[in-house]
Amino acid sequence: MLNFLLRPLRFLAQSLIGNDSPRQTAWAVALGMLAGLLPKGSLLALLLATSLFALQVNRAAGLLAMGLFSFAGAALDGFAHRLGSMMLTWPSAQPAFAWIYDQPLGPFWGLTNTVVVGQLLVGLYLFYPVYRLSLAAAAYLQPRLRDRLMKYRVIRWLKGAEVGAQWGLES
Repeated sequence: MLNFLLRPLRFLAQSLIGNDSPRQTAWAVALGMLAGLLPKGSLLALLLATSLFALQVNRAAGLLAMGLFSFAGAALDGFAHRLGSMMLTWPSAQPAFAWIYDQPLGPFWGLTNTVVVGQLLVGLYLFYPVYRLSLAAAAYLQPRLRDRLMKYRVIRWLKGAEVGAQWGLES
């Protein structure tokens, strides 16, 4: 019972002071950005969100980035619509989009929606810069945040409770 109540707090402490490398955190932020920008009704957004949980990345950073970039994606809808419309009406790309749509799960990918295609292009364009910026930020902030938070007794206790739960010492 106590493990059930402390699990969310342990996950929060583990995400802040975990042993994730800055690269894992940066990949999580970049994947969260890409999944957050896309409208959530497509199979593409579901695949990106699932990959965030399937890969060995900092899930808390990815979910935070997904939440923040969801608001940015809503603000960019007009621009994404124009960009996606240009891409979908480009004569050289129309056979590729028609082929994708004719596949068994093609309509569920959302690649006939101008906003989905525009947000995907914006996300792919911003993927590497977001990765590099978050890598630099994580390399700078993670050790300092870990040292500062480990001064608090409750964080050390929650970290010890995590180790105890992994060893089967639950109460």
